[in-house]
Formats: sequence, structure tokens, C-alpha cells
Amino acid sequence: MTIDDFARIMKDGNNGGYANTWLVADRKTNEIARLELGLKNVTLDRTRDGFFVGSNFPINEKLVREETDFDVKDSSDSGNARHARWLQLMEENKGKIDAHAAQRFLADHFDTYENKVDPDERTLCGHIDRSSRGYLPWAGPYAPTGAVQNKVSDAAMAEAMTFQASLGHSCGIGFKAAEHLRKHKEFAWERPVLRDMPSRPWTTFSAQ
Repeated sequence: MTIDDFARIMKDGNNGGYANTWLVADRKTNEIARLELGLKNVTLDRTRDGFFVGSNFPINEKLVREETDFDVKDSSDSGNARHARWLQLMEENKGKIDAHAAQRFLADHFDTYENKVDPDERTLCGHIDRSSRGYLPWAGPYAPTGAVQNKVSDAAMAEAMTFQASLGHSCGIGFKAAEHLRKHKEFAWERPVLRDMPSRPWTTFSAQ
């Protein structure tokens, strides 16, 4: 399957129900692409010598204007702050990005709005459960949510149908349900289903 095949399949019957930015790569041609799938605005960008990043922010100006109420200039917004951090990391690590670097990026705690290390809703390793702001309108202050799974692959792993993944925050900070509920009683209604989520080590998974 080519990148064009992927884009055609994703656009076929698109009703906007899962508008998203899809990052895809063709290991045979060493090409990567970004499909921004809106309802009316769909764009496909490609490169063989560059990068694409994504973390809950729209990109195409026409799509932003016509299909969202997203403020791309609000640097305090989680999506914009994480976008800024991705661009910083890409610039700092140009030419030396590999699977190990990707694991480090996904555990990153630098908040570009505060300009300091502070695990919260604005960091790549998202910790909404530690934020007094939450991630409105999706999650209120201290909501028990955030980056709870991580996956990494490269061309060699993809060829072998292999990837690396970690469960929980890959930074090493585990989530303890009882402790969180003691501090934030407003989430007591989640007690029957809320569970601990320890930080699990990176593990390699392969197709049999």
C-alpha cells in the first residue's frame, strides 16, 4: 500500500466523524506524509527530507477558519504548547532522531508556556491529573487522564512488523487511584472503575 492508497481509503466516505491528522510513512520509498482529514477540507503533505508532528492541533489555515473555533495564537492551550515543544525538539535533534530519542520525547515534561519543566496538560507526557486547569472543554481540573500509552517504531521495525510500546506515563510517574481520589474527592464517582496505572517499561511487540 502506498501513501496515495492510504489517503484514498481514508477519504472514501469521510463524514467528519473522526476529523484527525494522520501521520503515515512509506518505508519502501523513505517518504512520510501528513493527512489532515477534516469534513470539507482535506490536505495531504509529503516529504522525504523533513518531519511532521501532531498533538491535538489543526494545521491548515482554511480548515482552522472554516471547521474549528481553535485559537492557534493561544500559547497557553495544550495543543499549541505541545506543538511548540515538538518543533523545539525537532530543531534540537535534527539528524539524530531514532527510536530511543522518540521514547525520550514522549516522556518530555517541558511546558513551553511556563518555560520550565512541569508535568501538566501542556507537556508531551501529558499529566492532566496534575493540572489545576485541566484540559477544557474535554477534561476538568485534576481529571484522571493524560498520556497513558506510548508507541514508537522506525523503518526497520515496521518492515519486521514490530513496534515498541509502554503503558502508563513513560516518564516513570505512576498513577495511584486511591491517592488521587483522596486529594480530589470530586472524582469519587469514578471509584468503581478507576484503577492504578503504574509506569510500565518500554517493551517490544512483534507480529507472529
